[in-house]
Amino acid sequence: AGPGEGRVSATVERRAMWQAQTPQMFRLGLLREALRAAGDAVTDEASAIEALGHAPRLVPGSLENFKLTWPADFSLAERLLRTR
Repeated sequence: AGPGEGRVSATVERRAMWQAQTPQMFRLGLLREALRAAGDAVTDEASAIEALGHAPRLVPGSLENFKLTWPADFSLAERLLRTR
């Protein structure tokens, strides 16, 4: 356990922040090249594209378009669908 684990170290200005959502859309050829070049350093598709020197375009999205990964995500999706 490192110092400050589980504690806020700083609060950043959020006005210019965007939330990354999946799926991230890129042309397949460019994405393949980017993923090959990034190797193990890749964190997601956008980071691989950025590593090639490109700047992915930001587009408005919806908080209701979220990734289903964990059991709690599926519970949230079920509740959301029941309220429609």
